[in-house]
Amino acid sequence: MNLNNVMAKRTVYQQEDQWYVLDEEFSWDLSILKQEVVVCMEKEIPIPVIFCDTCEANKIVAELGEEEAEYLQFASGMYWREVGIVFIFRFHEYLALIETIFHELRHVMQEDIPELQSHFEWDKKIPYEQRITEKDAFHYAKTYLDKYIQQNHLSI
Repeated sequence: MNLNNVMAKRTVYQQEDQWYVLDEEFSWDLSILKQEVVVCMEKEIPIPVIFCDTCEANKIVAELGEEEAEYLQFASGMYWREVGIVFIFRFHEYLALIETIFHELRHVMQEDIPELQSHFEWDKKIPYEQRITEKDAFHYAKTYLDKYIQQNHLSI
C-alpha cells in the first residue's frame, strides 16, 4: 500500500503538499508553518511530514508494511527511515515544534552526507545522547531555531 492510499483512510485536518495534520488539536496554520521552515532552511526537503500521535504513526507504518515501534511514547518527533516519513508528535509550543521539525528534517538530510550515512546503523548500538547523528541533528536544530528567532525578531 502507498502513502496516498493510507492517508485517504484518515481524517486530514490540514494538508500542505506532503505535510499532513491528523490531530484536531493542532492549532497552527500548516501552510504558514511549512513556509516558515522552508524559508529559514532556504530549501525544501521533499518528504512527507505527518503531525499525529504515536499510535497513529504506528498504524500508518504498519499499513505501509513495516513493524511498529515500541519506544515512541516520549519522542517529540521521528524520521522513520524505513518508510521515508517524518512524524511530529508534540506540537503545542510553536518554537519547540519548529525546532523538532528542523531536527527531524536534518536526519533526512544526513542520508546524503557521506560521513554521516554510516552512522545510522552504528548509532543504534550506542546510547541516544552519544549518537553522532543525534548530536548533529540537535546542533543543526539549535542553529536553525536561533536563525528563525532572529529572522522573525522574536525574543525568548
